[in-house]
Amino acid sequence: MSKYTFTLFLSIFLIGCATVYNPATERKEVIFINEETEVSLGRNVARQLAAEKALSSNLVQRSRVESIGRKIAQVCDRQTIKYEFSVLEDKEFNAVSLPGGFIYVNSGLADKLNDNELAFVIGHEVGHVAALHSIKKVQANFTMNIILSMALAISGNKDAQGAEGLANISSRVYDVIALGYSRQDEYQADKLGVKYAYKAGFDPHAGISALEKIKKEEALQPEVFVYLRSHPYADDRINSLKKEISKLPPKA
Repeated sequence: MSKYTFTLFLSIFLIGCATVYNPATERKEVIFINEETEVSLGRNVARQLAAEKALSSNLVQRSRVESIGRKIAQVCDRQTIKYEFSVLEDKEFNAVSLPGGFIYVNSGLADKLNDNELAFVIGHEVGHVAALHSIKKVQANFTMNIILSMALAISGNKDAQGAEGLANISSRVYDVIALGYSRQDEYQADKLGVKYAYKAGFDPHAGISALEKIKKEEALQPEVFVYLRSHPYADDRINSLKKEISKLPPKA
């Protein structure tokens, strides 16, 4: 692709770039990657994940996660995308969210948590999506050339010579997400997780019991409990959650 063509596509791509108010973070933010590109990218990363990990065949477990997820999605701060909730057949205590609203909970984690606790964990992952944490990580870690290549590949443009293939881009995006979020992002997702669980009719205090339960189980079986290793600062997060819960208005 010539320098002129690159500049032209870059200009067109950035037309959609704007400073917008994000109700999840309660801040104005500049986002280069539009929502259509984000969802398409997340879908491609989801395909890659599905090729590497098996989905749970437990229909009851899947229905439970989907039901709780739908309730959380209905009250979250970002309603312009369709959230999808899946269960991975994996005993490790973990959950992950992909760009565009693709949420995964490991079967091992779902088995150990009650509905209220699971609502907090799912709310936490939805919070990452609502706050655009993964997309902001992509913007921070990828060059503008790669971001543009991503948009061109997703749009089906065939003239993006030298651009990375979409599969490679998706792999790199997943690697960035797998590295985990910043401490600030995790606290923010916890805050949103409690908020969404409360608004959806679940007990917000279950966020504390979820983290305490996971922390206790991890000490007993450290080889399978990775949730706190990829979501660190357990004690600080528990203390922070207690403060957030104290701010919630009492239920009528």
